[in-house]
Amino acid sequence: MNWFSVYVRMCELLLMLQDGAAQPTATAVESPPAAAVTSGSPLGEGIADATKNLGNAAKDAPPPPWMQFLPFIAIGLFFYFILLRPQQAEQRRRKELLTLLKKNDKVVTTGGMIGTIADISSDGTRVTLRVDDNTRIKFLRSAIQEPLKDTTESNGSSAT
Repeated sequence: MNWFSVYVRMCELLLMLQDGAAQPTATAVESPPAAAVTSGSPLGEGIADATKNLGNAAKDAPPPPWMQFLPFIAIGLFFYFILLRPQQAEQRRRKELLTLLKKNDKVVTTGGMIGTIADISSDGTRVTLRVDDNTRIKFLRSAIQEPLKDTTESNGSSAT
């Protein structure tokens, strides 16, 4: 019996132990003669002990270290895609909206004031809102919530 056939047989036994199969399957490689793998020979006992020990070691071995961090990675990805990414998109949309503001746009401030932009400062950080005919209030550009959408036209209220 050569060492290669012993190695192949050990690999087959290990695979059977991992799969939990009780009976060995037929293979293309000849199995070693029964006389070579008897309980009296040191080679036969060594193979049997090695396969038993390897089978127990595979069951008792702790998972690889990267598997312990897998739940934390999954939670991090969850937070990124559910919380952070939509928030970044909203901030990008808001920044674009604030840069597109111009004179005579109707806007709503974060405090709920409704007015028309009367003037924008030269540095672009302050906006003067005309709230009434003679009332003008200065706000920071970041205090503007959104442009006011005309709801009276969309209601379709017509005098019939």
